[in-house]
Amino acid sequence: MTTEVAWGQQVEEYLSALNRGDRSGALQQARALRAEGHELLELILRLIAPAQLRVGELWVSDSWSVAQEHAATAISEAVLTTLAVEREEQARAPEDAPSVVVSCVEQEWHALPALMITEQLRASGFAVSYLGANSSSQGLVRHIHDTGPSAVLLSCALSSFLPLTRREIEAVRETGTPVVVGGSAFDAGGHRARVLGATAFATGATDVAEALAGLPTAVPPAPPLTHDGAEEAFVVFAARESLADEVSRRVLRSLDADPAEGHAHGWRRVLDDQLPHLVGSVAGALVCDDPRVVSDALAWGELVLGNRDAPAGTGTALRDALADALHDLPAATRLLDGVPPPR
Repeated sequence: MTTEVAWGQQVEEYLSALNRGDRSGALQQARALRAEGHELLELILRLIAPAQLRVGELWVSDSWSVAQEHAATAISEAVLTTLAVEREEQARAPEDAPSVVVSCVEQEWHALPALMITEQLRASGFAVSYLGANSSSQGLVRHIHDTGPSAVLLSCALSSFLPLTRREIEAVRETGTPVVVGGSAFDAGGHRARVLGATAFATGATDVAEALAGLPTAVPPAPPLTHDGAEEAFVVFAARESLADEVSRRVLRSLDADPAEGHAHGWRRVLDDQLPHLVGSVAGALVCDDPRVVSDALAWGELVLGNRDAPAGTGTALRDALADALHDLPAATRLLDGVPPPR
């Protein structure tokens, strides 16, 4: 018999265990809820996912360090994996279950959303191969040839990796296999997914199940990208580390900040850590023909840096430094010219 649960309180207790680094306590809480009759799918949607959303918010606000965020995510991955194994010991997918592959795109290390989708699909009767974080195109294609899935699900959380998502979509579609994409790098309307050549787009587990039900049995190769800026996207992505160094120097010069101070200030450390992503967001905007990618990334960067006491004007300095660093690329220049200045 399933008991009534105050889920808000449960999330707070679980978050407290994450904050303490208490993996045993977090698992014990989740197991107690399972013993009360709550299914794994419910725990994902009402406990683990809301808690992880809060973890991200706590890092953005500078209430938690990046180490705390990583430790909390590792605990949630361990809890979810343990619960999933225990569920499988009681109920396995039938022999004729539809088979799918779930994978993060190459260089994408935010694996927990893909893991949650994996376990939601398994609970719904799918046979799932989960390849985890940072899965290369070559490895993914080999796995497709070995297992012959009906579809591949690609997860991308960071918009800077949208160019790599395009490459993996191309690789998967060359095998004739339909590909569904999802993750926070995509827009709710599915524009980015369509431009990149995905067969379908999903915002969550329910959407994934519906998308899988409507997929063709085979697909042709992805059509070429012909829109303005598509080629420049891969130029920017390939050079994002060196461009990030250049943007950093320009930002510090604009703010009259002393480079010798190094990481003495928290905002400087976060700026250096996040600049490859912010530069990569320009590549993401170019490859999927959506300026909102870079405007959203810059707004997020300004929020994160502002919460760490960055000087006034950092957002504008960052936007201008990106434009200066990319001035030789006409499509990138037009893109950044159209991005409104920070408020």
